[in-house]
Amino acid sequence: MQLTARRLHRWLGLVLGAWFLVVGLTGATLIYWHGLEEAAMPRPAAPSSLPLQALLDAAGRHRDEMPWRIFPADELSDHARAIFPSTAGRVTLYLDPSTGAVQSSLPWRGSVVHWFYDMHAHALAGRTGKLLVGLSAFPLLLGIILGLRLWLRRGAVPVAEAVWPQRGLRGRRRLSNLHRTVGFWALLPLLLATLSAMPVSFPDTTRRVLEPILPPAPAFRVPQVKGTGPVDLDGAVAVARAALPGWRLAWAEPADPPEEPDWLLVMLPEHGAWPSGRAAAYVNARTGRLEEVNLPDGVDHARAWFRAFHEGRVFGQAHRLVMLASGLAMVALAVLGVLLWRRGRPVAAA
Repeated sequence: MQLTARRLHRWLGLVLGAWFLVVGLTGATLIYWHGLEEAAMPRPAAPSSLPLQALLDAAGRHRDEMPWRIFPADELSDHARAIFPSTAGRVTLYLDPSTGAVQSSLPWRGSVVHWFYDMHAHALAGRTGKLLVGLSAFPLLLGIILGLRLWLRRGAVPVAEAVWPQRGLRGRRRLSNLHRTVGFWALLPLLLATLSAMPVSFPDTTRRVLEPILPPAPAFRVPQVKGTGPVDLDGAVAVARAALPGWRLAWAEPADPPEEPDWLLVMLPEHGAWPSGRAAAYVNARTGRLEEVNLPDGVDHARAWFRAFHEGRVFGQAHRLVMLASGLAMVALAVLGVLLWRRGRPVAAA
């Protein structure tokens, strides 16, 4: 049985090791992808001070069209961001929130981290690639379990050699020592990273599984308040926050009368220790009335938590470092596994 587990573990690594290496390297990079994306941009002169409508107008003047979506400065970025659709996918303008000056215009895949994101999310192959990336989590999970089984039944290897790099070892034993110790210390982060990736890769399946057991969205009755007349973005946000106290703006999609007369405001809880689902508020740009509010249900909260956990955004900087280490451990395990196999081939032949 142990021999079968060893062979399966080995062949999983040899067949899929290159892909695991790519997933680990891209995933480790994406832990800090917003910082890497903005590393070469000038820092904002001061924290946000301009009204959101002024930032929206500044973005529109720069490209002679209204953006599809605008983000205020937040914990992910010190810049305000305006996203415009393009034939290549999208273009993001980064604005100084205190002056409205455009700091950078960055098309999608205009930065290396965008390529890393697409490779990590869908292997540069669209919907089919996303499915294959999600399915690859299952052999990775199997490889982790088999590795744990082999570590627990390590035979004559001393405990110290199985949990910590040892000096004085040479050749295959040295590689085996490094492979075991990296696997031992990375076991829990790798397991959690893999399990949290599955709901991100399969959102519809996650909803079908969790919807029967998690609470539905709370009912929200739109207050019958007379409109104040035409409202800009800041007025629409004020209307939404009055109806949803304790919520803040995550992003806005501008109204485009007469086709789409509503501002779409996506809101997040103002304060909270845990990631949360988003609420969507629709405010009529002509009348200033709140037309509709869609609150998140239990599945939305769970999916937001899974994504935030996978991206290292739940437990602060320590969490990011752990997820970074888990990605680098995948790279190390893939490389060490191939080196072990190459060292073992002459022995097997003999």
